Amino acid sequence: MPDLAHSAPDRPVLTLAIPTYNRAANLELLLRSLAPQLAAEPAVELLISDNASPDSTESLVRGLIAEGLRCRYLRNPENIGPDPNFLQCYREARGKYVWIFGDDDFLLPGALSFLLRFLAPNATLPELDLLFVAPFGFLHQPNERRLARSNPAAFPFSDPIAFLQAVGLRGDLALISAVILNKDTVERHPHPDFAEGKATNLLQLGWTFTALRHLRHGLVLDRGLLAVCELNPQRRFDVARVFGVHWAQAAARHLGQGTPLYRAVLRDQLYSWFVTNWYGMRRHPEHTILRDPVGQMRPYFGRLPLFWLSTWPLLAWPMPLAGAWLLVWRSLRQLDLWMHRRSVQT
Repeated sequence: MPDLAHSAPDRPVLTLAIPTYNRAANLELLLRSLAPQLAAEPAVELLISDNASPDSTESLVRGLIAEGLRCRYLRNPENIGPDPNFLQCYREARGKYVWIFGDDDFLLPGALSFLLRFLAPNATLPELDLLFVAPFGFLHQPNERRLARSNPAAFPFSDPIAFLQAVGLRGDLALISAVILNKDTVERHPHPDFAEGKATNLLQLGWTFTALRHLRHGLVLDRGLLAVCELNPQRRFDVARVFGVHWAQAAARHLGQGTPLYRAVLRDQLYSWFVTNWYGMRRHPEHTILRDPVGQMRPYFGRLPLFWLSTWPLLAWPMPLAGAWLLVWRSLRQLDLWMHRRSVQT
């Protein structure tokens, strides 16, 4: 496994780790946008973990390193799968903070310097355990929707459930590009082997939930710094099994089944991820797999009234009624987000 590196501090403040496979064009867009930001921030380590891409990824990265890109490049001799590649990124990260970043996502100019205000040692700011960067979507160009902001609002939290609720109104913890975690916090506490999450498509929740469980200080940033590509085709998988069954099992494994935080994570998944996505998946079943979603999710979520109020109607009602019900929930979420911003700011 070759490791190409330019000199970097002994202990970076932040490791920006990019697991990649066979998306050289997307990766080039990301790396060329990152290069000037990295040049200005020597406290940030860039790590690329290439899962044996058969396209031009290797020559691209080597060429950019020759041009002066400061990074560590790891190339697996064979494709080990996405979850093990995520785990490799986490284990190889040298920084105090770890940010695993999607190869088709985009970090807006100035984002690294803004984030380091909160991550670098600072006598006036508490040490963060988790930072959530709210994303916005794009199709072709990262700023096509004019949502970039160089100075988004920041909301601090010391209660993990309050932090989780703030995240749920803006995105979800499964999106790797949105979560920056304190690796020292994670490794300071006993936890199950993260490799137990292999083949769940949610292995990253192991360290994210561990940091959430032991959260002392968290920060949620409104959207403006992170753009997430919505155009690239996704791998088809059983959505209810991954984001229902596997999500609940990861929460039980790392948060303790039946604990208040475990129940909060399940409620938030129903209110954020499933309300946001179920209707669209029913409209476009060719993009995913819906295999008895109610039956799969009932053992884990069926005791929560929110399951029957939100998720079940979106799955079981005729499409016109489900679409109308979705508009109700979207309005409630927008109202909740507005009220949350006002309550935190005041």
